[in-house]
Amino acid sequence: MILPLDSDLHPKIDKAHWEAANKDRSLQTDLRARCSIEPWFWLVNFVYTIRKDENTGGIASIERFPADSYLQYVFHQLFTVPKLAIDKSRQMRMNWLLSSWILWLVLYRKYEEIICQTKKEEDADMEIIQRAYGIWQRLPQWLGPRIQKHSYAFCRLKVPETNSIIIGIPQGADQIRSHNPTRYFGDEGGFWEGEFEECRTAALACCEDVKLISTANGGEWESFINDKLVA
Repeated sequence: MILPLDSDLHPKIDKAHWEAANKDRSLQTDLRARCSIEPWFWLVNFVYTIRKDENTGGIASIERFPADSYLQYVFHQLFTVPKLAIDKSRQMRMNWLLSSWILWLVLYRKYEEIICQTKKEEDADMEIIQRAYGIWQRLPQWLGPRIQKHSYAFCRLKVPETNSIIIGIPQGADQIRSHNPTRYFGDEGGFWEGEFEECRTAALACCEDVKLISTANGGEWESFINDKLVA
């Protein structure tokens, strides 16, 4: 595997390369192989996300994932740091980055079961599962794996070719204990109304790869991120 910080920061696939790949099966094979071992190359060349600009009334546009050095650094940490917490502000593209990370894993790694936990199931579906599904839909069909008829369902995104799945769950420690995930992603834990620490503990008990992310907030999240939790 080629880790993100070992990849070139900027994209290599321009319009001419894209059109050539659409016609050349051998080039498609080479690009599929490269994307399966080089996640940053896959991200900045083939991932398109929806960008909503709050300064223009929320008008949305579809854009290729930005090749920003801070995003490359964080993406690298997602692959190299098993237990990672990110205290973020808005408009940093962290949710798109995490959604892309878990999608790459289920597309290119076998038998992944990734649990994504948010305050409500609806949030998990809309903010994570549907984002990942949308990215998958916008990938070139030849890049694969291809979407199947039942790949997406509410709070579920499954890749039959790799037998991997993303599952969305609401807040609550018992929600985690009913699964046996390979990885765990907790989103906006600072807003889980007093359940963040129980959920974090439950995640650590059942999974070695735990990623936590939240917009800055007080309470348990603030105590955790500033190392003020009382044992």
